[in-house]
Amino acid sequence: MKSIFNNPKVLIPVIFVIAAVGGFFLYRSVGKAPVVNIPADTTPMASGTIVTNSANNEFDLAFPQGGRVAAVAVKVGDHVTKGQVLATLQADAALGSVTQAKGALELAQAQYASLDVTYANAKKQQDTLVENAYRTLLSSGLAAVPSVQDDSHIPTISGTYTCDTTGSYVISPYPSGANSGFSFTYAGLEKGGGQITFNTPQPLGTCGLYVTFAQGFSGATKWTVTIPNTQSASYVANKNAYDLAVTTRDQVLSQYAANLGKNGSSAANTAKAAIDSAEGAYQTALGAYQNNVIVAPVSGTVSFIDTDLKVGQSVNASQTVISLTTK
Repeated sequence: MKSIFNNPKVLIPVIFVIAAVGGFFLYRSVGKAPVVNIPADTTPMASGTIVTNSANNEFDLAFPQGGRVAAVAVKVGDHVTKGQVLATLQADAALGSVTQAKGALELAQAQYASLDVTYANAKKQQDTLVENAYRTLLSSGLAAVPSVQDDSHIPTISGTYTCDTTGSYVISPYPSGANSGFSFTYAGLEKGGGQITFNTPQPLGTCGLYVTFAQGFSGATKWTVTIPNTQSASYVANKNAYDLAVTTRDQVLSQYAANLGKNGSSAANTAKAAIDSAEGAYQTALGAYQNNVIVAPVSGTVSFIDTDLKVGQSVNASQTVISLTTK
């Protein structure tokens, strides 16, 4: 009997089938072998193989459709393993359909993955815009409001407020042995203090703000720094800019999420639908091709090969052409 391994034109399609079938089941259930139940009588297998009989540890196998034999990969006496391809029919058109459908599925998956990357990039960009607008809202126009209204030596507040908690700092100077003659404490959003150095920015807490004291203030005064400063001339404009950034981000990401099926939207989910359609077409094409393949449903020894099962010969649907024994 001529071996399949001596005929490259036959061997290549068989190798492709093994890879395609293996890839399909790996995609559906990574790391799990296909579960095959072997009932008696004429039963189609998951691979397309038909078991015409499974009595007395003997399994008679057939193609579910007729055709010309393309390859016979075994001979009587060979030991085979479950899932091994034993014989195939000529099915160039069906094989081409599998290749085409697999390519379409991979393309749909790549396009979906591209959308996912686009979504991630858009989210990062929009989140940055919102964050910048929020920092501007919290940090712009900050002022130290004195408790003594005639105090004209008011500290300057600078820096970018990096924390998320809003509220106030109350700055209280007091006489001390510092070179300037004063130190200060702050309370409210944070608690702390330090020595006053005139005209030099000093940290006001740990959230990115600085206070610069001016010489000549009244030692009895206190200053309140409110975050955000709703009395600032720029507050309304900054608040509107922040609200617009949030709205824009939500709209942009909602559209991307709809395309990716992330938000349960009823909007057309083109990319995901394309994957589902391509996967269905691939499974259909693969199933059609598998009707041209006999795969061992169990591990065992080849005990019979029909004389018609030769390359180029025709076989009928449900005709027992190979038998396995598990003894």
